[in-house]
Amino acid sequence: MEMSGDNLMRLLTQKMNYLNQRSSVLSENVANANTPAYKAKDLTPFTFGDALNQSFGMNVTDPKHLIPASMAGVNNKTMKTKSFETVPSGNSVDLEQQMMQVSETSVNYQLITGIYKQVTGWFRIAVKGN
Repeated sequence: MEMSGDNLMRLLTQKMNYLNQRSSVLSENVANANTPAYKAKDLTPFTFGDALNQSFGMNVTDPKHLIPASMAGVNNKTMKTKSFETVPSGNSVDLEQQMMQVSETSVNYQLITGIYKQVTGWFRIAVKGN
């Protein structure tokens, strides 16, 4: 299994897409913090190992091709999170926990975008020569 620049950029893009999706799910949790019976959600974890398995193998060569689930990218499924407390109204959103997850997601996004910028800089140097 060979790692090309194209595959690396695809992996970084998949991770950024996952982090964007997670940010949306966490925002929805915070917005519904006072909604009765609302259950907090999160995305299934993203792993580079799973993404690598999806990146190698079949390629879609025509936009009319059906994309198998294994190649569908990072459209991760949402799942209910384990909450440490549930209020009498049935709401399981713990704002402190949600804010920690939002912060973690933001830091990870900044890290991945920094790596992405560095890799594109290397490609620019390779193409231009200096």
